[in-house]
Order: sequence, then C-alpha cells, then structure tokens
Amino acid sequence: ADDEQAGSEPDQLVSGPFVLDEKSRVLYKSGKPIDLTQVEFQIMELFFRNPGTALVREKILEGVWGKGYFGDVKIVDVNIRRLRMKVEDEPSSPQHILTVWGYGYRWNA
Repeated sequence: ADDEQAGSEPDQLVSGPFVLDEKSRVLYKSGKPIDLTQVEFQIMELFFRNPGTALVREKILEGVWGKGYFGDVKIVDVNIRRLRMKVEDEPSSPQHILTVWGYGYRWNA
C-alpha cells in the first residue's frame, strides 16, 4: 500500500559506496560509473533490494531470467564472476558479493 504514494519509490538505491540509479540503469561506486550489462544490472538490483540476505541461485535465476528460463543455473555463477571483476577491488577475495557455500550469494556493502 505504501508503494502507491507518489514519489515513494526512489530512483536510486544506495548501499555503502554504491549507488544504483534505476532511471539511468547505471551503478556508481564512490561516484564513478561502472558499465554493467542489462543482466548484471538486474542482479545488482536484486542484491540492493535484499541487502545482507543470502539469495539462492534459483531465486537470482528467476528474478533476472524469469520463470520460463530452463538453462543451466551456472549462468548465475558466470555473471557473478563478471560482476566481481567490475565491482570488487580484489575480485579474488570479494568484499561485496559474497559466496554462501552450497546456497548462493549475498550482497555486503
């Protein structure tokens, strides 16, 4: 019900040094734009809307590719790897996109 108020939906989601601008579809880190694909942006949107929550791979798959997608869930891992290369200072030891072993991924600003 709250979502129906005019102006209640911000165009920008903020998480630590990151700002996700939903209108321009750009992710900023400390004010610098990071070039994301449409899929990467949608994954980040899921993370920003579920901060600190472990998201199972299937939830990410469904949220980004839709219920009708019957491909391999590994597509999630491939895109997470690409995202880490773009958002992490040290992609090999991520601080923001964390793996929850045997489950999925969690966003940590």
